[in-house]
Amino acid sequence: MSGETTPYDQVRAGNADREAVVSRLNKAFSEGRLELTELDERVSAAYAAKTLGELRPLTADLPAEPTGHGGPTGSTPTGSTPPHPPTPLRRPTSTADLKQAALELAHQRINAKVARDHERTLRRQQRRDLTRQLTDTHPVLAWATASTICFVIWLVSGITGGGLQAPWFLWVAGPWGALLLMRYLGQRSS
Repeated sequence: MSGETTPYDQVRAGNADREAVVSRLNKAFSEGRLELTELDERVSAAYAAKTLGELRPLTADLPAEPTGHGGPTGSTPTGSTPPHPPTPLRRPTSTADLKQAALELAHQRINAKVARDHERTLRRQQRRDLTRQLTDTHPVLAWATASTICFVIWLVSGITGGGLQAPWFLWVAGPWGALLLMRYLGQRSS
């Protein structure tokens, strides 16, 4: 029956159904049936589940609870899953083990957050450096582009208009270029 889907699997899961699955997963973890990372993955999947069919596989490989219902509250029709005999515990679980597991999980999450923050800081620094490089060369590129366009217009109008006139493009390129040169020399001296 584990591979088949039933119309019941398409029923939307409620908060009580999700909480029952999470409770069962926590119990399985405390019994030593699940590793910490597996518990974390399954709990995340349980809270993300939208239908009862998405909840069922999360506890399918776990033995049925002693109360007789093997899944979320009301999620398994009567008689669909035969009760499994309880299996012996693999390792004793104490409060100290649970505290240690919680500390390890917190440590992993903190380290992951620190790594993400470090990567974010590096990306920001790279963006700042790139912006700084572009801003340093951007005024010169703008000046060169505008000057070239004006020169080409002057040249084309001179050739097609019957003769070259006064070099008016220098009125655009000259003052602007002089300002950029003064800025560059000022930056070199400081």
